[in-house]
Amino acid sequence: MGKRRRLTLEKKCNLVREFAEKLINEFEEKGKSEKDVLCSMAQWAKEMKFREYWFAIDTKLQRRYECASWFWMVRRLRNYPDYWK
Repeated sequence: MGKRRRLTLEKKCNLVREFAEKLINEFEEKGKSEKDVLCSMAQWAKEMKFREYWFAIDTKLQRRYECASWFWMVRRLRNYPDYWK
């Protein structure tokens, strides 16, 4: 992976982490359903054109944040492509 692609991936990971943290607060504090949160995450990721990077984003974030309360959203989108439709 080239230096430019790594920097791009790093920026994408930071944006995903920030958005996921925001969504987990909505999930926990506002009582949003799991499906609503996942659909919001998928819609946002599609708008940001992150779909083709999702496996790389997931892998990179897993190394640092696997135990974080929001990481399950990232992993779920990786494993269930139906949310991307």
